[in-house]
Amino acid sequence: MQKKTRKLTLASQLLCLSLGTLLLGGPLGAAELESAAVKPLELPWPAQSTQYLPLTDGHQIPYLWLEQTNAQATLVIVNGRTETLLKYQELAQHFLAQGYNVLLFDHRGQGLSARYTDDPFKGHIDEFQTYVDDMHQLLQRVLPEPRQHKLLLLAHSMGGAVSSLYLEQHPEVFAAAALSAPMHGIQGKLLFSENDACALGSLMSVFSSEGYAGFAAAPFKVREFAGNDLTGSRSRFDWFNELNLQYPQIQLGGPTWGWLAQSCAVFEPMRANSSSLQIPLLVLQAELDTVVSNRAQNEFCQALQQNPESGCVTGGPVVIQGALHEVLFEQDKQRQQSLTYIDQHFAKALAQ
Repeated sequence: MQKKTRKLTLASQLLCLSLGTLLLGGPLGAAELESAAVKPLELPWPAQSTQYLPLTDGHQIPYLWLEQTNAQATLVIVNGRTETLLKYQELAQHFLAQGYNVLLFDHRGQGLSARYTDDPFKGHIDEFQTYVDDMHQLLQRVLPEPRQHKLLLLAHSMGGAVSSLYLEQHPEVFAAAALSAPMHGIQGKLLFSENDACALGSLMSVFSSEGYAGFAAAPFKVREFAGNDLTGSRSRFDWFNELNLQYPQIQLGGPTWGWLAQSCAVFEPMRANSSSLQIPLLVLQAELDTVVSNRAQNEFCQALQQNPESGCVTGGPVVIQGALHEVLFEQDKQRQQSLTYIDQHFAKALAQ
C-alpha cells in the first residue's frame, strides 16, 4: 500500500527561520534555563541550514550536519518520539564544544518530516524497521567518505530503540554509543503487567492501524508543566512548548495503534539479538521514568553482559537519581550528571 504523506507547507521559510532563530539563539529569551539562557552557537563555519535527503522510497529526511575544523569525532544524535532536531540545539552546543562534528535528523512522520496520515498529529509508522533503514541511508549518503573520524552515537527514548536495532544490524559502524532512557520496553500496565498496552496494540492494529491508540483522538496540545512525566526542568519544558507554537509543522500528538504494535514487536528480538553488538554501551536510566520501562532496560543490559564483544559499561544502566524520562533535558543537576557520564564514555572510546 502506498504511504500517504503531507508535504510541509512553507518549508523553505521554516528552514531559514528555524536555523536563523534556533542556532543564533532567538526564541530562548522567554524561557531562561536554570544555569543561564542558552548562548547562541558560535559557528566557525558559514551558517548551516537544515537539508532534506530524498530516500529510495521518495520520502525525505530532514537533517542538520554541523561540521567543524579539526574535529576529533563525529556524533550522531537520534531523537525520540514527538521530538525534532530543532529541540537539540543546547545539546548540540555541548558536543560541538567537546570538539565533535554533530549530525541530527528527524524520523519520518514527525518533526520536520512529512506525515503518514491525513491527520498531521498522528504518530504513525507502518514498520518499525523503516526507522533503522532510514538512519542507515542517511549515514551512508550524508557523512563524508572516506570517514576520517570515529562515529559516536547518542540516542534518546524511541531513538534508543532505533539505535539498538541499528547497532545489532550494523555492528561495525560506531565506536561507542550512549542511550538515554531507551525505549527497550514501555510502561503499559493497564490491568496485569507492563505488557498490557502492547497486547492491546497488537490486537487493535489489525482493525485500526491508523487510529489513535487509547480509543480517543489525541491531537497536539500545549501541556501543563505541573504533573508532566517528562522533565523537572520548568524552563526546558516551557521552551519546547514555545518551539511547538512557533513552528506548528513540528507539532505531534498521540501514537497510533500501528505505531504501538510495531514498537512492541521489536522489544523481544532486540534483547535476543544483543549478542550482535560489538561496542561498549552506556545506558542512562531515569529513576522516576513513567514512560519507558526501566525493567526492560535492566533486562537488555543483563542480556548484553553475556556478549564478550559488548556490554553495558557499568554492568547495568546508570540510574540518574530524581530524573524523569528526559534526562538530557532535565534540571541542571541531573542533566550535568548525564553529560558527565556520556563525555567520559566517549573520551574512553576515542582514546582506545
